[in-house]
Amino acid sequence: MELKDEIGQFAVRIKKMLPQVQSEDLTRNALVMPFIQILGFDPSEVQSEAVLDFGVKKSKKVDYTIMKDGEPAILVECKHHNDNLDIHDSRLSKYFRKTKAKYGLLTNGLVYRFYTEKMVRSKKNQEPLFEFKITDTKAATIAKMIEDHKDYFNVDQKTNTVAKR
Repeated sequence: MELKDEIGQFAVRIKKMLPQVQSEDLTRNALVMPFIQILGFDPSEVQSEAVLDFGVKKSKKVDYTIMKDGEPAILVECKHHNDNLDIHDSRLSKYFRKTKAKYGLLTNGLVYRFYTEKMVRSKKNQEPLFEFKITDTKAATIAKMIEDHKDYFNVDQKTNTVAKR
């Protein structure tokens, strides 16, 4: 199945699921993790709630850390699907200081904002690399965005699917 078809089917399922998704945990498990799998990441590559140490009594948990070769590659911060992501943008910059991750994803399961480590560390520009709302954006447009950033996702252009790591 092509990436755009998988995304389209997932967007339809999301609309049906939303009334039952009542917590941030359910948002992570029902909306975000399936999307990570659509991108081609195996659940064995995804570490849930990795603890980052910020000093005395200041440990923080990253919702998901996508690992590559035993190192964090992508940090994923999830919020409840009703949350406005604008107030949570700065959280990723704190996480990047404690890892070697190069990419970040801030999402509420509906809106997906993709960042590079350089963007997040820069105090001038915290605009995402790209952003979309999965239920309002055409699946083909989302697939094209992902293809256009194939280095980020390791997309295999021949099959229009995300390559396994």
